Amino acid sequence: MESDNITLDWMFRYSLITDIVKGMLFLHNSVIVSHGNLKSSNCVVDSRFVLKITDYGLESLRTASCPEDTHAYYARKLWTAPGLLRTEAPPPRGTQRGDVYSFSIILQEVALLRGVFFLDSQTLTPKGQSAPPSDLIVHSDLILRSDLILCSKIHFSLMSVGKTCLQVFKVH
Repeated sequence: MESDNITLDWMFRYSLITDIVKGMLFLHNSVIVSHGNLKSSNCVVDSRFVLKITDYGLESLRTASCPEDTHAYYARKLWTAPGLLRTEAPPPRGTQRGDVYSFSIILQEVALLRGVFFLDSQTLTPKGQSAPPSDLIVHSDLILRSDLILCSKIHFSLMSVGKTCLQVFKVH
């Protein structure tokens, strides 16, 4: 989706987002409980343009495939909730709250049609050489980054999806 050659209208983007939400609802209400590794590369679109969530229930097969000091290791962590990153031994299946955090990162990717944590004015590296935005805006009980508010590509209704998800998923 990061290609400038791809243009997706908002109806198609909403359809993709709805499919992710339906998939998360299924996982969170099943014996699987949570995905634990949700990221955009685990969201695939089939021949009918329906988004499917993949790579769930496989925590026992996951192994550290690359050393902790490599770019790939840190790049895979970009969708992981900060609370789970700070935990010494995070749950192998992840948490529902962690899935909602990962969904919010995917939501930004879909909205901007850019990569994870895209900032127009800054270049970030996995080990972080740039400080996160300190200017947060509170609007109707939503805490939003000001650079997202000012971005003309974002529909405010799309940003409210995150708040709705927290209510729908009733994460513990």
